[in-house]
Amino acid sequence: MIKSTTSSGRAKGSARHSRLRTVHTLLAGALLAASHASAEEAKRSPVDTAVSDLDTVKVEAQRLGTTEGTGSYTSPVVTWGGKAPVPVLDIPNSMSVITRQRIEDQNLVTVEDALREVTGVTVTPWDGATSQIRSRGYNLESSYDGIPAYGALSAFQQFDLAIYDRVEVLRGPGGIFQGSGQPGGVANFVRKRGREAFGGSIALSAGSWSNYRGEVDIGGPLDAAGRVRSRFIASAQERDYFYETADSSKRLFHGTLDWDLAPSTTVSLSATHQTDDVMPYMGQPAYTDQRFLGASRALYVYPDWVIQQWDKEAITLDLEHLFDNGWSIKGRASRQRLDWYYKDSYPTGGVNPERGTVASYARRQSDSDEVREGVDLFAAGAFQAWGRDHHATIGATMEEYESTTRYGQGPAVRDVPVLSPNVVPEVPIAYTSGYHSITRQSGLYGQLRLALTDRLTGVIGGRWSNFEVKSRSVSPQPLTAWVDGAQAHGEFTPYAGAVFHFSDTVTAYASYADTFIPQTQRKVSGETIDPRIGKQLEIGAKASVRGGALNLAAAAFQTKDVNRSYPDVANPGFFLQAGEVEVKGWEVEASGSPWPNLDLTAGYTRLLTRYVRHQTIQEGSPFTLFEPDHTLKLFANYRIETGALRGLSLGGGLHASSGILGTGVAGVREQRGYAVASAHAGYRFTETLQMSVAVNNLFDRHYFERVGGLNSYNTPGEPRNVLVTLRSTF
Repeated sequence: MIKSTTSSGRAKGSARHSRLRTVHTLLAGALLAASHASAEEAKRSPVDTAVSDLDTVKVEAQRLGTTEGTGSYTSPVVTWGGKAPVPVLDIPNSMSVITRQRIEDQNLVTVEDALREVTGVTVTPWDGATSQIRSRGYNLESSYDGIPAYGALSAFQQFDLAIYDRVEVLRGPGGIFQGSGQPGGVANFVRKRGREAFGGSIALSAGSWSNYRGEVDIGGPLDAAGRVRSRFIASAQERDYFYETADSSKRLFHGTLDWDLAPSTTVSLSATHQTDDVMPYMGQPAYTDQRFLGASRALYVYPDWVIQQWDKEAITLDLEHLFDNGWSIKGRASRQRLDWYYKDSYPTGGVNPERGTVASYARRQSDSDEVREGVDLFAAGAFQAWGRDHHATIGATMEEYESTTRYGQGPAVRDVPVLSPNVVPEVPIAYTSGYHSITRQSGLYGQLRLALTDRLTGVIGGRWSNFEVKSRSVSPQPLTAWVDGAQAHGEFTPYAGAVFHFSDTVTAYASYADTFIPQTQRKVSGETIDPRIGKQLEIGAKASVRGGALNLAAAAFQTKDVNRSYPDVANPGFFLQAGEVEVKGWEVEASGSPWPNLDLTAGYTRLLTRYVRHQTIQEGSPFTLFEPDHTLKLFANYRIETGALRGLSLGGGLHASSGILGTGVAGVREQRGYAVASAHAGYRFTETLQMSVAVNNLFDRHYFERVGGLNSYNTPGEPRNVLVTLRSTF
């Protein structure tokens, strides 16, 4: 276990033992509950069992798209934008799904873990607790059970993967259902629902750097008819890291109730609470002459008193009604509350190569309270026209994000040896500034899927959006009046696509999609410049093989990011909407089972980005420096089902990428192309008990996940590490 050689006021040892006792108590309680419930299940009459089985079929039919229990790495349908399920072959866009089976086989536990495995997605470490997540040149947007969450993914705490059935990722603009957002894509996180029959699972993990984790998932019907279904999920994790001194702890509790008010009406209520206590890590600084330090990957250049604490809770309410004619209406509402506190210290510049010192270390403290509320209401169903069956979706969304932040800085400490950061003492820091902002967005959307011929489907739609931001100063500063920020009113976002079916299992498609981002700069006339528009053209083909067990996809895309602010040289201080960026590329992906007992996902992305017009950057220069031009991602798992080795599974993965420059200097401080391999092995002792071993960075490749500036964010990738997981189902 890696430990700092300096003393710490955090009492890490005793705190760790206390937290581990919490994990053990949690798991012991779950085991007792499982044993008791199993005994009760055995006492049920055959009639009760028959009723439960019948209800299970009914509920599963309403949950098309659920991946839990399928044992597959792919899904035949996705709830694109969180709306009505659509077959993957009928979606004229690039989509990937991280299924529940994939999450468990690869021991993925965080949102970042899952998205790192998605074709075309780049996850860049940020502060040790969060990451920046990009796709096709831009930050990835997010939605939770289909409710859009503007700017809520990168650099924000995310719930543990234990509560999700799957992660669906749309690459490219998702403005028709999302509203304003970056044109890189949208990740939709779909939570697990109440269990139709009693059951659950328990997982225990132990790994390198004292990485310990426990997870419990238990639930079932609360009445004999199975009309009320429950689920409770809890996880706890304690861990150190490959870098010295730092540790973290995480606690999650999640509960779900699904209640059939009537045979065609279901209401679902879920509540989630998670706390993260993390010592922040922003990588290493560099020398003032731009070189990497060349130090050990274990170097931690921050004092041992730094801390970052996240406390997040969410409540979600769903109501769904199915009409006799096949139409459905769904209403969803969610409220998330986040309390984020940090107190830290960091180098403000590079390291003097002669003296090994940093000119100064800053000290700061911040406390943010944030509330995000969202509502999504839509109707979807089929209708007949011109002798054919078509499909329509129409709905409305509203979202409000409110944030209040207090911030303060302590006096800087001068001339600090980078190898002795604990010479920077912790001091009381008073808050000196306060900031309060509200972002509101609402919109009406609609989409038609028209069967134009037996083989050709047309998809058209659009959204009308309103968007506004306002802000003010608050305590400890004097309270000021609200000031309007970025705004857009009646902004129309169009969507169009076509899908041609060569057969029931092979399609080709073309689509146009866009999104918008309001701006605050003004023209010489006094008007605000128009919102940025991210316009994407995409063509592709998809195939379903082996009866849907394997999905194949290929796509080529081009995005134009237009209306970017551009200084008006004839009128200094004002702007034109003349800037432009181009992003283009192509990708291929395979997911599922190419032959019995083998599951895999494989994806390759070629990405090209450039400035078409910019006020200071030369035309043709790369736009994104944090996403590689080439990426290859592969994970496969093979199960042996016969012979002496029956129950054994063997697998592994590979991430290969071309170089990244980040905010480094070409030829001096950059990460050249590299590949990182992993190995996995598992053994199924019984139908309900299995163990797996994962070895990540199998060949202990030295590389930087992020290349930053002189003072921070030169972040080494994890060295070779091992994780052992024991999972029991009941």
